[in-house]
Amino acid sequence: MLNPREPDWAHVARSLGKVLAVTVVLHLALGAADRVLWLFLPSGGERVATVHGTAARVANPDKRLSGGSDSGETLWQSAYAMWGEPRLAGRSEPERYEIVESLFGTVRAPSLDGPSGKLGDAISAVEANPYAGQKHIARKTIDGLPQTLVATAVVEFTRPMTTEQLIAFNHRYALRGGPDVSYIYFPASRYDDSDPNPLLNAVVWNRDMVEENTGADFTYQHETEPEPALREFRNWVGLLDEGDDLSAFGLSYQWLARAAEEGAVYGLVIDRWKLADLRALLPDQDVSTIRLADVAFDLG
Repeated sequence: MLNPREPDWAHVARSLGKVLAVTVVLHLALGAADRVLWLFLPSGGERVATVHGTAARVANPDKRLSGGSDSGETLWQSAYAMWGEPRLAGRSEPERYEIVESLFGTVRAPSLDGPSGKLGDAISAVEANPYAGQKHIARKTIDGLPQTLVATAVVEFTRPMTTEQLIAFNHRYALRGGPDVSYIYFPASRYDDSDPNPLLNAVVWNRDMVEENTGADFTYQHETEPEPALREFRNWVGLLDEGDDLSAFGLSYQWLARAAEEGAVYGLVIDRWKLADLRALLPDQDVSTIRLADVAFDLG
């Protein structure tokens, strides 16, 4: 006769065996469902690349993000990986950057807080109505440096430019489109203690922020590059859904839609230009100021 205070070890063993068996069966069933349903459901990885991969580039213009690829898709999540490096005038080391979207649409993305000189601050300082009289500071700074240095910088306009005005500006200085010139379509939001909404990043665009435009056969237009750039930005915003979770990038659908509708350019993000070429823009009446973020010797 069993002691009533002692457990029935045989019964416990059978119960544990049943639990283990059910766990194994569920694991195998879910794995099989993942593999089978993946064949029939639309690929989430492609949308993560199109929406969130591009959003990461828009929100991190002080980083060079490249090499996007699917890093593992399951029924429960989609993952997209890139390599990011600080947008410095000199050399920098890349780090892995992975975006993960869950089955329920929530997005996780790491913070790219590596050193990038003052470029992030320079972009955040751009305003819709900039304070006049800042040119003399930029002039003094640039003139005090060797003009053969290369720099990352932000050119802030005195007023938002339309596409036609920016093309005319480009013609005046023979500025061509390329990966070294990005357009600030919206300044970062400003802190307002009466507004409960989180601060939003500046909207910065270059056509190479779309993965399909990163191939070796992709070409920019010359002085008229602002036209296709705005067109492709609007096309990309048109692919977004109001429910897309862009909070991990400090963006929102409404913020991007507003920038696309307005279509104005508040400034330029310049990557590795010679100081002499930047200095040539400073006297122009459409330029409010130029903020240097980083300088380095041109090592070829």
